[in-house]
Amino acid sequence: MALEIQVVSASSLQNLETLGKSDPYVSITFQGEKKKTETKSGTLDPVWEETLKWELSSKAPRPDECIDILVKDYERVSRNRLIGKATIALRNLVHAAPGTPLDYELSLLDATDSPTVGTLKLIVSYTPPAGAKKGGMVGGGKECGRDGSQNSRGHLHSLRRHLPNARRVRGGHSGGDAGHAPAKEQGQAIQREDKLSGAGESVTLDGQTRQTRVHKGTTSPWFDEIFFFQAEEIPSTFLEKFLEFKVCNSSGIRSSTIIGAFKCEVGMAYDQQDHAILNRWLVLADPDEATPTVQGYLKVSVAVLGPGDMCPDMTANQSDQDDVEANLLWSAGVHLQPATFVLSVYCAQNLPQMDAGTMQTLKQVLGVGTPSKELVDPYLVASYAGKEVQTKILYTNENPEFRQNLYMGFLFPSMCNVIKIVVKDWDRVGEDDIIGTATIPVSAISAPGEDGYLPTFGPAWVNIYGTRRCAYRGRVLLALHTQVGSYPAAPTTAIDNSDYNKVRRFRGTRKFVVQCHLSGAWLLESAENPVELEVSLGNFGNKLENKMIPSPSSTHPANPVFDGCKYYFLPWSGVEPFVTVHCDFEDVTHRLHSVNHIISIISVVKKDLDNLRSQLRGNGQKKMEDAVTGAISRLVEACSLELPEVDALRHSETSLDIHLRGRRRRELDEVKKAMQALDTSEPQHVIEELESVLGCLENLAVESQSSIPDVFLWLMSGTRRLAYVRIPAHSVLFAHEPNAQGMLCGKFNTYALTNPDDESRWGLGGVVRASVWLGREEDLRTWWDFRPDLQLTVYAETYENQVVPVPGSGKWSDSGLLMTRPKFSDADGLLNLPREDFSAPEGWGFQGDWFVDPDPSVMFAADAGRQLFTEEVFEQQLRLPGGAWVPAPNSWTDARNDPATSRDEIKLPEGWAWRDLWSYDLQRAVDGEGWEFTVESGGLVGWSPQEKIYHTRRRRRWIRERHLVQKVEKKETMPVDGWEYAPLFRLQFHAIERKIDMVRRRRWRRRLVPAQGGLPPTPRLSILTGKGDEKVLPAHLSPHLRAHIYQARDLIPGDKTGLADPYAVVSFCNGTQQTEKQMKTLCPTWDQTLIFDDVPLTGRVDDATSQAPKVVVEVFDWDARGAPEYLGRVFCQPALVVPSNGYQPLPLQWYQLSLGNDKQGELLASFELLLKDGEEELPILPPTRHGGDLFMVPFGVRPLLQRTRIEILCWGMRNMATYELQSVTRPSIEFECGGERITSPTMKNLRINPNFDKPHLVFDVELPKETLYIPPLTLRVVDHRAFGSKPVVATAVVTDLQRYTVEPKAARDSLAQTSLSGLDSKPLMDKESHHRPTPSHTQASREPGTVDVDIDWWAKYYASSGQLERAGSYLNKGYEKLEVLKGTLEDEGRFAGFKDMIDTVALYRGRGDKAQLAGEFKGTFRMYPLSSDEPEEPPLVLAGYPTSDLQEVVARVYVVMGQDLAPKDAGCSSDPYVVVKLGKSTKSSKDDYRPNTLNPMFGHVFEVTGTLPLHKDLTVQVWDHDMISSDDLIGETVIDLENRYLTRHRATIGLPRQYHVSGSNMWRDVELPSEILTKVAREKNLEGPLWHQQPFSLTLGGTTYALSEFEHPDVVLPPTVGNSRERLALHVLHKAVSLVPEHVENRTLMHPSHPGIPQGQLMLWVDLFPSSVSGKTLPPPVDITPRKPHKYLLRVVVFNVFEAPLQETAVIGGEKMSDVYVKGWLQGTNNVQKTDTHYRCMDGEANFNWRFVFPLEMLEAEQVMLVEYKEHPWSLNSTQQRRPPQLTLQLWDNDLILRDDYLSEMTIDLCHLPKPAKSLRGVSPAQVPQMMGNGTSNSVAITFLDDHSASVNLFEAKRVYGYFPFTRVEEGVVEIAGKIEMELEVVTEEDSKARPAGLGRDEPNMNPKLPEPNRPATSFLWLSSPWKSFRHIIWKNYKWYCITLVILVILFLFLFLFLYSFPGATVEYILGTQGRRIPSLAVKKKYGLMKV
Repeated sequence: MALEIQVVSASSLQNLETLGKSDPYVSITFQGEKKKTETKSGTLDPVWEETLKWELSSKAPRPDECIDILVKDYERVSRNRLIGKATIALRNLVHAAPGTPLDYELSLLDATDSPTVGTLKLIVSYTPPAGAKKGGMVGGGKECGRDGSQNSRGHLHSLRRHLPNARRVRGGHSGGDAGHAPAKEQGQAIQREDKLSGAGESVTLDGQTRQTRVHKGTTSPWFDEIFFFQAEEIPSTFLEKFLEFKVCNSSGIRSSTIIGAFKCEVGMAYDQQDHAILNRWLVLADPDEATPTVQGYLKVSVAVLGPGDMCPDMTANQSDQDDVEANLLWSAGVHLQPATFVLSVYCAQNLPQMDAGTMQTLKQVLGVGTPSKELVDPYLVASYAGKEVQTKILYTNENPEFRQNLYMGFLFPSMCNVIKIVVKDWDRVGEDDIIGTATIPVSAISAPGEDGYLPTFGPAWVNIYGTRRCAYRGRVLLALHTQVGSYPAAPTTAIDNSDYNKVRRFRGTRKFVVQCHLSGAWLLESAENPVELEVSLGNFGNKLENKMIPSPSSTHPANPVFDGCKYYFLPWSGVEPFVTVHCDFEDVTHRLHSVNHIISIISVVKKDLDNLRSQLRGNGQKKMEDAVTGAISRLVEACSLELPEVDALRHSETSLDIHLRGRRRRELDEVKKAMQALDTSEPQHVIEELESVLGCLENLAVESQSSIPDVFLWLMSGTRRLAYVRIPAHSVLFAHEPNAQGMLCGKFNTYALTNPDDESRWGLGGVVRASVWLGREEDLRTWWDFRPDLQLTVYAETYENQVVPVPGSGKWSDSGLLMTRPKFSDADGLLNLPREDFSAPEGWGFQGDWFVDPDPSVMFAADAGRQLFTEEVFEQQLRLPGGAWVPAPNSWTDARNDPATSRDEIKLPEGWAWRDLWSYDLQRAVDGEGWEFTVESGGLVGWSPQEKIYHTRRRRRWIRERHLVQKVEKKETMPVDGWEYAPLFRLQFHAIERKIDMVRRRRWRRRLVPAQGGLPPTPRLSILTGKGDEKVLPAHLSPHLRAHIYQARDLIPGDKTGLADPYAVVSFCNGTQQTEKQMKTLCPTWDQTLIFDDVPLTGRVDDATSQAPKVVVEVFDWDARGAPEYLGRVFCQPALVVPSNGYQPLPLQWYQLSLGNDKQGELLASFELLLKDGEEELPILPPTRHGGDLFMVPFGVRPLLQRTRIEILCWGMRNMATYELQSVTRPSIEFECGGERITSPTMKNLRINPNFDKPHLVFDVELPKETLYIPPLTLRVVDHRAFGSKPVVATAVVTDLQRYTVEPKAARDSLAQTSLSGLDSKPLMDKESHHRPTPSHTQASREPGTVDVDIDWWAKYYASSGQLERAGSYLNKGYEKLEVLKGTLEDEGRFAGFKDMIDTVALYRGRGDKAQLAGEFKGTFRMYPLSSDEPEEPPLVLAGYPTSDLQEVVARVYVVMGQDLAPKDAGCSSDPYVVVKLGKSTKSSKDDYRPNTLNPMFGHVFEVTGTLPLHKDLTVQVWDHDMISSDDLIGETVIDLENRYLTRHRATIGLPRQYHVSGSNMWRDVELPSEILTKVAREKNLEGPLWHQQPFSLTLGGTTYALSEFEHPDVVLPPTVGNSRERLALHVLHKAVSLVPEHVENRTLMHPSHPGIPQGQLMLWVDLFPSSVSGKTLPPPVDITPRKPHKYLLRVVVFNVFEAPLQETAVIGGEKMSDVYVKGWLQGTNNVQKTDTHYRCMDGEANFNWRFVFPLEMLEAEQVMLVEYKEHPWSLNSTQQRRPPQLTLQLWDNDLILRDDYLSEMTIDLCHLPKPAKSLRGVSPAQVPQMMGNGTSNSVAITFLDDHSASVNLFEAKRVYGYFPFTRVEEGVVEIAGKIEMELEVVTEEDSKARPAGLGRDEPNMNPKLPEPNRPATSFLWLSSPWKSFRHIIWKNYKWYCITLVILVILFLFLFLFLYSFPGATVEYILGTQGRRIPSLAVKKKYGLMKV
């Protein structure tokens, strides 16, 4: 690949020479590589004809790269001068054909970019790399279209499919294929929404509404919910329906309102690919606005599925990288304007070097470039809303000046909230490297509303950070403004000099200082090299950055010291580092002060919220009121404070500063007003409002123009960065106003270091306690005044380095091969720092001479910090090959083979004691005597455990353990000369010289003191003086920490068994200790106090109270093999206690453990930091255990324990999963709580009986009295297998054990009371209470004027479900309702899922988030304290439970109906039937399926048998019947019968409201109400029931109930009710006890293949009969068979029609007339009948005497008729439909040729028939309800359903005769348009045979006999009766006209004959030739008879 440029010539160049002409040459630069032509002397029109060639790498250039061309005048002495310049964009070359030369004639510009007259001719050709796409953009930007209509948005209104007008199909929510294919419509609605001020969303389709859960305090909620709609309709109808999305503000300061809505047709989604809209953004608009504006965006997926359609993948993606502008959908009327972001990129600073020097050398070798000094080729990429644009590439420039405007087009307002800035380094060979990234939130630089403003930014510096290590990578000066109304014309333009100079005032800097006092660093991992801490702000303070002015920003390197347990710390005891960073940045403190002001308000709100939540859990109402009032008042006071002022002299404000300041003030004022008007009576509401305010304040606290970068605190080892913490600059910024100062400014805080290379995101790189202060240099005195306790000592520091030039010589020198450092250098050996070159800085002077000051960290021996140490020494022997082993010259060495003290001469250090004797180590690769062999010690050959003949050396390791018995003050072990030794300079140094040490160093220091009084300037040396300043405290406190670690709960499992072996590691300052291990538990109780003596804590007591170091507690899972597994961590703030002020034990509290960002378990602990003076005594030590080695949690701190009894009903186990490919067959459960354990008996066989034989377990344990401290109960399931294997197969933790707490005393007292049933002074004398009543049924009396409808179960159901029109007279006869539940019986809140007796606890297996459900535990628990005052054991609470043996049951399943079933057939319908399964028993209604329906009326009763708990799950399935293929499962529901059996709510059989002995409501339970009442009283320990005769009543539990309380004497009871005793018992059961009533539940059907998507609903209930009552005869099942219709014939006799509208005008005569006929049919049927036609009806009266006969099947009780039809000719089954019996009669005008004309009509309901008029005059508007109001209507039909009082039921009256009105609508007004005289009669099918009648007037013409109508003679059809037409039409109207016409015709004929004969007769008369013939003129001419 190559770029060739042929420089042809130039013309008319500018002459820059005074004498003579210029000497031009051309210089061309591309990708940083410059080439030039030869120089042409003395000419202004040079001709070169030279070709310059660039060999490019395999990486294609970008289309937006440029070729820079300069024409210069060559000067031999001075600098070459510019003649002209030009630029060629590479875009045209990239898009051109490969190798095609392009001719350019460029106009040259001068240095000011002004045009000149000179031109330059070039020929450019470019050859792309192989495989590159023509015109492709390699990493280029995306260009937006000019109009944005095609590329930037999706179209809402697409072309509508032309669908046939198919016959209407019942059902619902979709249009499927082009015919009539309804389908399901499901939406992944709603996933996400942006820019919303609320969080409640609803979706509405065809009247059905689904609502999401509420998300509070967010403008970008993530819902991720799915809604399912279902219906059936023809596609053309359904696709035109509207789908509406609404987003509401559910709560907050403002009232609940609609934020925005989106409305579209369903067809919009159906017309898309796969009939789905996937992950599209809906534009929400305010529906109430006249001109809708955008209010936010909603991300949804919607799929419309027809038969056979597959649902696409609707997985929600939560990514900000979407091309959102191309995925927008918006409703009609909502317009998004085109807009442009103009991003001005001025320059960048402090970019790092990206290309290594070795890479540059490699490039030079490969010939692809030349080495450069600035190894970075930067360019900037900006992206927003899927659009991307970039600047030009500036080669080898670390401080580039881009000077470009970038244009990003988008649709305004956009939902995208982030402008992403990426600075990249162009790479010639590989992919471009990312230097750093930054983001600008659009919500932070703009505001909506009337007072809002468009996005604006800067000019301001934007700091960029690395994507992985998050380190500072430079900054970019940017500005942004928004243009609305058009798209950009070009992606980039240049910034002219005038605009560039305007931003110079924003680039002015001020001097800032970072002061950091480091108090401690601990929790460090083991490090082989010294480590140090560095503080940096940007590049200032970065020790690896050699271009900035140096600052004492890092501590001196120190060796980490072991803390005695697990981690390491830095030894800074007594002298702590103090580092300073001097930096220069823009003064943007006015912005950061405003942020801190808002954050101070946020801290007040958070503190009050925590207080209110804790108060809400308490019981103090008065305290709660005071807390609420205080919180509101504090918030109002905080919002009333003024924002920090802006100093116009120091601060440069941008437009965003002004807007943001006003916005913050307005928002604070609104919060203040809202809080003042807030109702404080509801604390929960106040908390919700404060949470909403908190979210608002957090949005205001975002500052995007923070030009000062964050402060970084780095942990380093040499040049390698190990861990960091990033501190926001505003949080440590100083301000004179307390509210404007950072929360951490100058305060000690414990910072957790993050390991940048740790991918787990929960690893900890260490902990540092530091006080950080950031401020201007002029404010530095304030910091020193705040810290009067500090004593600052400043040193100049250098290291003297020496090496051993010849290995083994033992001589030290400052020269040699290993001398890689200067003789005097810094600690890293990077700088040459000879002592004589140091000079005192300004304001400082040297005190004394240089002295040696060794690093204290090298003084620590190997056993420092350890409690147990192993001494080791190696015994060395040698031999000649084949000889005997003899001691080596150095018989005793260390592991490095350096000489060491002999085994017997090793002395025991002071304070230590030996634990055992010397022994050789056999735990290594050695032989039986501990020897290992080699050829040559120290060579490349390793050691072998097997002796070979060629081995010449051997050694063995002797070890001996010693332990620390007492602490001894450390003595100085450093040699006087202060040398530190190491094998190499890069390794760790130590104090004692060893044989392998080849280098050494020592530290020289010289003290600096101020040269004059006052505060001198901080030293800024010309050379690096040292690694920091150090602080010495005048007084050293002696803190004493007691960490009381009591217990933990809900830990994540660490083993595959689902358990863990946890222990806690507590770290504080320089010490770490750990608790003992608790084996196999997730809720360990350690009960241990860890004591940290003499904690090195510095600072004042006041500071220590609020700024004490935090305690770090980590929990690990111990593993026998491998490293411990991390379970969680928590940072705890210790409470400072001064014993002299009085010691009060600190109570325990729960701390939340975290694993990364996840919450994992809780820790119950407390931490006391005791401060003592020298001789002050501390509180007594806690008690000990294990021989005094472990301290327990002391009394007063530990919870107060009491002996507590825990009863466990270990009922059984269910649904156990296999473990290691084997079934769990013989499980037992181990229960653990508070350190006590009890194990259940082993189950014999889980498959045969999953219940335990002896389920009742009891154990006593010491538990805390406070419920807050009650530990959880842990369950471990162990499977007993062959060969003694007992694996743990599942675990569970019951955390809320306190909810099972009971009071045993009350239960014991109630148990002592015995039931006295029947022991009354006035007992009942009748014996009916002991026997079941004899059924006696009396038929209900016949009500006059109504139909005698038999009372059946369906009447009860319809009356209960609100369908009273179908219930008949059910309620009028005194019958009670049942309960129709909206959901399942288990979901009823009053029954709590039937967990009152037996709970279901999920069992899990596995580790952490990988745990899987392993089964279920069935059982319950009871917990109560035991009193030591009572010698007797209390009775067991769970003793009265039923037996756990297998229970045979009979289940009757009543399946009532299905609703909205999912269609399975091609016609969008189904043929459903029901299958019921219980164990091995299966019943089906396949032979009685319901054809062609999605809402079947089943009415089936299934009776199945099973065994509990083996067959506890009752499965009810609905299948679709298919004739050919296999049946399809529609859905299923599962009912847990065991829960219903094991509940005190008696869910076996629902309890009716009335006791009936016969009829459809007959008592269906095997137990009478009185028997149930007695049983319930015994179970609940209630006294009674006691029966009383006068008045008739009973007493239960001390309360008396009379029958008169429930049955009023005036109320008529149904005749089928039973005796009064049972009725009263039933009433008491309903009132006094919470039992399951008679009900019908609504269960949702689910399909295994479509989890989470409902497939319809099923109405049913279940009656359960246990075998315990099997001795009794089961009552007959309830008859719920669907009602059967009765067949009727409707006879309609149309006698006459009066006042019919005269529609037409006669042509002859002009008379008004109509050819009237009547057409009638029953609605929903195709049987349309017509009368004959009454022609020429001219007076409005038409006579017919015509009979209609309509057959119908009628359900009188429901007042509906059953209509059956076949949807298709090929359909096998008919479809049934229930419709009201409505008769429609229409009046029509007949036309022979044209279409008949509609005149009027009437539609009447036969069950609510209007009373007919007795005479014609009686027909009035009163018979038409629409005409009784304002007379307007939109319907032409007459319905009489509104007023039933004046109606007649035809099926009751049988026959109705009279006059009825026809109506029509004219201009919206209903008017009477005709009256009909007719007779309506319904007869049964049997009566119709006895009284037959024919259609029309056909035979049998009887009942009644209809004669021919007596129509007038004028009634005829003119075409068939012409004579009648002439007589009655023409002659009648035009008789005299006809006579006159005849006379005139005769006269005309006479006149015509006269005129015809008159001339001839006259001639004959004149000529006298009468009777003689005269030749004619022609004859005369022929024969010449005429003369001329």
